[in-house]
Amino acid sequence: MDNHMHNHKFTYSEEERRKRQNPESILTFMGLKEGMCFIDSGCNDGFFTLPAARIVGETGKIYAIDIDREAIDRLKAKLENENIINTEVIVSASEDMFIHEGIADIIFFGTVLHDFYDPLKVLVNSRKMLKENGFIYDYDWRKLKDKIGPPYKKRFSEKHVNELAAKAGLKIVSSYTLDNNYYAITLKHPNQL
Repeated sequence: MDNHMHNHKFTYSEEERRKRQNPESILTFMGLKEGMCFIDSGCNDGFFTLPAARIVGETGKIYAIDIDREAIDRLKAKLENENIINTEVIVSASEDMFIHEGIADIIFFGTVLHDFYDPLKVLVNSRKMLKENGFIYDYDWRKLKDKIGPPYKKRFSEKHVNELAAKAGLKIVSSYTLDNNYYAITLKHPNQL
């Protein structure tokens, strides 16, 4: 199991994280809307899952996947506390997870793609789960030497992510720097015009 372990446990609290990342504005910026199907791959304890569940509402569906059972248990407790019933939580490595072909409007990696033991396999699975008019968003740390976030050698450059996406058969829509710390890469299904 060790080779499957993700290393995305941060020591700072959700409150501290919110000073750098606003999940609601990131999700809205991506185009997440009521009624959509959203997959949060490597969701941890739901920093993006919970706001996504509120945005898609009762007519939408969320799949939240993480290998860390304790993080998933914390997410389940948060969902129960808010009486959110549109979210299915799954304990699994994202590399081993295939929900259904063509199910997702948006598949999201929130500062986690660099943590997967086989990110290419995760992207290939994601391409299969994506609706033809859907999008994959990789929101991640820029490859900088910084005191916060993952170590420099663990971070993926935007170029590396774009190369992985091309190998996975995905089309690159855009790649841009959001601020000093993060970038966002938008990918689409190969059949999408």
